[in-house]
Amino acid sequence: MRVSIAIVNWNTRDLLRQCLTSLKSDLGQDTFEAIVVDNRSADGSADMVAADFPYVKLIRNDTNAGFTKAMNQAFAASTGDYFLMFNSDAFVKDDAIARCVRYIDERPGVAVLGCRIEYPDGSTQSSCFRFKSLGGIVLTSLYFSQIFKRSNFLNWDRYGYAEFDRPTEVNCVMGGFMMIRRSAIEGDELLDSHYFMYGEEEDLCFRLRQRGHKTIFYPHATVVHHHSGSSSKPHVAAWVYEMKRRAALRFLWKWRGSGAAWLANLILTADLLPRGVAWAVGDLVAAARGRGKFPDRLLRLRVLRFHLRALVRTSLFASEWGPDK
Repeated sequence: MRVSIAIVNWNTRDLLRQCLTSLKSDLGQDTFEAIVVDNRSADGSADMVAADFPYVKLIRNDTNAGFTKAMNQAFAASTGDYFLMFNSDAFVKDDAIARCVRYIDERPGVAVLGCRIEYPDGSTQSSCFRFKSLGGIVLTSLYFSQIFKRSNFLNWDRYGYAEFDRPTEVNCVMGGFMMIRRSAIEGDELLDSHYFMYGEEEDLCFRLRQRGHKTIFYPHATVVHHHSGSSSKPHVAAWVYEMKRRAALRFLWKWRGSGAAWLANLILTADLLPRGVAWAVGDLVAAARGRGKFPDRLLRLRVLRFHLRALVRTSLFASEWGPDK
């Protein structure tokens, strides 16, 4: 088997159906191996896969194991020369996966390959990242990266939203479409399971880079990504906000040292305090006007507790975490 395509699903049944249908149409049922790991969805996703796509390897988890552990399950069950991490809210266009296989086949030094990702309206989605750094944390906290999105310096983390028109070596590509050479991973856990979700692909690319492997963005293949298919609900979005921040700090702790992680945490704590006040006031006003019973923004304040605790307990950067931790 040349390619094992792994999809982690959590309550995205209709998008998952579209995703699997696009893979079958683009590649043909017998030319790839598809693995779906369902994290105890409540919308009938797993039953839909079993009924409509019987050739798919289906792994049903009894709990929401998170993206990273579920993807490691898929990797352990896979057999392909290349392992493709693929989002359930994405679908391929115009022979995209086969094009990527042809490119990476001819370049043994490339361990990870990403492709062009676009929104359903055809606009380009930023999918290349630089590794986390203290400087990047400062620029983001000062809103420079949001105000000057097209600046390669002030939006350092995202390469200034560059739209590369030729294959380009980058630090990291989005895990929503990440083709990985199996021979670069053999003997290792694919992803660091201490990350519940977010940060794991950056960690993987950094680890491979340390071993001399390359990560390439390949713009001549395209995937459409609906974006936030399983995180669009307000309470989930608040949880995602926390996960992204914790992932950034774990990466810095692991690869840059506890001192860098502590300083970054201090910056993020200072950044969050005025935001927290604004969120609280906004929710109180919205509640008083009868615009909703659920204080969505207040949920994001729980990340402040983590930041404050981590100022005195740097061991929190190293601990495994998830929705209940």
